[in-house]
Amino acid sequence: MKKMSVYILGGSGYGGGELLRLLSQHPNVETIHAVSRKHAGEPFWKVHPNLRRVVDGVFEAEPDWAAFAQAEHPMMFSAMPHFELARQLLKLEDAWAKHSLSERLALIDLSGDFRLDSAEVFARAYGKPHPYPQALGSFVYGLPEWQKEKIKGARCIASPGCFATAIQLALLPLAGLKDLGFIAVSAATGSSGAGATPSETTHHPTRANDFRAYKVLSHQHEAEITRLLDTEKTSGYSVAFVPHSAPLVRGIFATVQLRPPAALGLNAKTLRKRYEDFYRDAPFVRLVEDTPRVAAVAGSNFCDIAVQEKDGNVVIMAALDNLVKGMAGQAIQNMNIALGFEETAGLCFAGAYPA
Repeated sequence: MKKMSVYILGGSGYGGGELLRLLSQHPNVETIHAVSRKHAGEPFWKVHPNLRRVVDGVFEAEPDWAAFAQAEHPMMFSAMPHFELARQLLKLEDAWAKHSLSERLALIDLSGDFRLDSAEVFARAYGKPHPYPQALGSFVYGLPEWQKEKIKGARCIASPGCFATAIQLALLPLAGLKDLGFIAVSAATGSSGAGATPSETTHHPTRANDFRAYKVLSHQHEAEITRLLDTEKTSGYSVAFVPHSAPLVRGIFATVQLRPPAALGLNAKTLRKRYEDFYRDAPFVRLVEDTPRVAAVAGSNFCDIAVQEKDGNVVIMAALDNLVKGMAGQAIQNMNIALGFEETAGLCFAGAYPA
């Protein structure tokens, strides 16, 4: 059995903690190292207390490239904040070349740095220029339910954003249709989606009993959503995305509403069949009745989807854990596909209910 040696850049954040938790149970992972300059020398459990006596190891200030080069199957995840991998990639590429890792190393990025292929689109979405635009387009976009064939054998993969994952999975079976018209998207997220460093809007006392919209019609993940629809040659549509901050820690709940033309024949029965057929071979998408529930997917790599139609109005709802299917779990799912493992390896477990 192929055994992986893994390095995690940015191991002290929520994404890094989830990677440590999930990879420690992966049958193909032999060793795990994690980098955090701030916490160098400290054991993993000092930052991630759930890992005490489960995942042994200490954070490193820098990767030990010489030792990593001895690994038979080197694998690297970047869980650093947005813009960090892009700023460091040139230096990293030099280190990989120096230690003969360039042709053997697989890299999966959890940030937004390489999800988009155009520097102009990136600047509009993220509000500033890309630090390393020459590398845009060199990463495969890692939404497995859409790009599985491209992910197979890929050496550089950009995992999608959490909102983008939920909304794209809600819309993917409709991609390619004509004249879908106005698509209204409302999605709520838990506080962990904002990262481990608290801010005025994510600090618990200001969020716990509140519900608000933010980045109205200007969230960066909208660019990922429209790129998918355009790539699939969807026409005659417009998207209005309003994200919300919810008093949750984990979870995303997205509601997509549209009124497609009657000529498409998307009634309740045909709509349900369309989604069942599309996701028949997708191990982490579950179709549910009535409504998905965040509590049913929290801690798991599943995305639950429900579809409803009445009087020509179509509603698709999706729920997932933003740190797992929306982040670290999906990155591991991409690793499994890219390296030829079982797609579900290390990931086929239920969430903790009640959450």
